[in-house]
Amino acid sequence: MPYRAAIIDVGTNTFHILIFEWEGQKYKMLDKLQIPVKLGKGAFGEHLIKEDAYSRGISAIIEFKSLLDRYEVSNVEIYGTSVLRNALNAATFISEAESIIGHTIKVISGIEEADLIYLGVKSAVPLGNEPHLIMDIGGGSVEFIIADDKRIFWRKSYEIGAARLIEKYSYHDPMDKKSIHALEDFLENELHEVWAKAIKYHIRTLVGASGSFESVSGMEMDIYLSNIQSDHFVHHIIDLHHFEEIYHKIITSTQEELKYVPGLPEFRIEMITVALIMIRYIKHRLNLEKMIASDYALKEGVMFRLIKESAIVKPDKLVG
Repeated sequence: MPYRAAIIDVGTNTFHILIFEWEGQKYKMLDKLQIPVKLGKGAFGEHLIKEDAYSRGISAIIEFKSLLDRYEVSNVEIYGTSVLRNALNAATFISEAESIIGHTIKVISGIEEADLIYLGVKSAVPLGNEPHLIMDIGGGSVEFIIADDKRIFWRKSYEIGAARLIEKYSYHDPMDKKSIHALEDFLENELHEVWAKAIKYHIRTLVGASGSFESVSGMEMDIYLSNIQSDHFVHHIIDLHHFEEIYHKIITSTQEELKYVPGLPEFRIEMITVALIMIRYIKHRLNLEKMIASDYALKEGVMFRLIKESAIVKPDKLVG
């Protein structure tokens, strides 16, 4: 009989669920779903999950519970990240969510989050023996990891996620140059350790984990590479010229105009401008030569860790 499990990522912007099974040397993803809950929307000033966001979160948990029942999954791991680390009413939300879904929500630190992201990314991207800068832009936090295929050299989590930065800088639609420059100045000062570590480890490649990088990849595929079938790829090398054109299209478009950009999911629209400003600033600041989008991040990292811990097979020997 195959093992079956589910991973739930209770994120600040999006809730994710991944249901999979494995046996011997094979694993299979049975189902996955992402729901744009926006749990952190408006939460950062007062450090409170707002009533409407709270309701959206509980509704998503109810939907996940239904999916777990449909697949008869009893082995479930649930992880909470930035907004549940910081909101004053997080314990109330967690208690209600746990009573509905019947499993414990583990609120993890930013470092634990980075470690799981790394496990997911290295299963999707051939890092080899060259250190790469891995970046995961969440709604509440951003994780940076410098690593190769064998080990992590450095990692850090910053509470500067896209939802937080929108509250600070996105007052105009589209963002004006003054706001963009203010955001870039903030990044320059906030990420001084990233700049130093990138120089130390001779970073040339940025690897983006899911989220906003998936959106960039999707836009590139739909706008420039629509004749290529990409469903079976778990990572995608982003053409830097295409990225620049996408960046300029995004930052000059209103939220309404962004609804018509090919390959951009509607639930990513609100945060995509801030996210792309961050990505582009880092790319230029470090003079990076390559950008890769990874389809795998935290939840896949947990999946591979579970498979490895079962002592049946190591992640790098699995076949999908």
